[in-house]
Amino acid sequence: MIDKKIKSLYVATIGFFDGVHVGHQKLISLVSKTAELNNLKSLVLTFDTVAKIKNNLIYPLEGKIKILRSFNIDEIRVLNFNSIRNFTPEEFFKKFILKSKISILIVGEDFRFGKDALGNIKKLKVLSKTYNICLFVISDVFAEINNIRKPVSSSLIRENILKCNFKEVEALLGREFWLGGIVVAGKGLGKKIGIPTINFAPGKDLLIPHGVFLGISEIDNEKFYSVANFGFTPTVEKENRNFICEVHIIDKVINKKVNYIKFRPIKKIRNEKKFSSVDNMRKQIIKDIEYSRRFFHHKF
Repeated sequence: MIDKKIKSLYVATIGFFDGVHVGHQKLISLVSKTAELNNLKSLVLTFDTVAKIKNNLIYPLEGKIKILRSFNIDEIRVLNFNSIRNFTPEEFFKKFILKSKISILIVGEDFRFGKDALGNIKKLKVLSKTYNICLFVISDVFAEINNIRKPVSSSLIRENILKCNFKEVEALLGREFWLGGIVVAGKGLGKKIGIPTINFAPGKDLLIPHGVFLGISEIDNEKFYSVANFGFTPTVEKENRNFICEVHIIDKVINKKVNYIKFRPIKKIRNEKKFSSVDNMRKQIIKDIEYSRRFFHHKF
């Protein structure tokens, strides 16, 4: 037991924590519980970005911070990655672990730190012992995906998002998978053809699956069965196309002004397609909506 008179020391963990998945949750919960048991403060050190991320991010920074706060952590510090990316492992340790007055450090077994991720667990053990910091290394959390046991990781979640395996994504995250954004004005074509949409532009560098999906949208805490198209609207936009998320609420007219919308994809219906005419596009969307109605009727 740490001396309870020492008020300024922390129990901490460090990581990028994209997705804050079930493995991250185990780690962060342990930090919170250990801090409480030892009458210390809990601290999470995370980063605004990282050197390389394959296939973009699961959550934007503000979304990640919101989830981290839900774990009863006393303090969350966001480190500017670009300003410290050339720190050696020793420099990083002294700057952000020693100076932060961390007395207990808890990390995962794949933890790396310092320039080019040269610092590994072996290096961290040596430095922690030298500076009298108690280090705990937590083993990976495993999940069974397609009858194969795999360690839970952010990269595994990204892989399943791209494959549109949303059931697996939610199991790995330990929560529902929602995409959302501020509502943006469209061309009004959906309303003209009798299939109005609420459009949002996803945040920069976020991983968004492409195609047409059935799912559940949420507006002001109210949920609706919906169909969404995530893509570049090739039938309508001939050039200078921007990625857009278009959500159609099934059998419900939203009369109030909507500022923010979320969408939980449940199943991919088809790939986005360029149609020969707007009328052919409309006919296909009607088929998509009817398919979704049948799905929700039998599913729920």
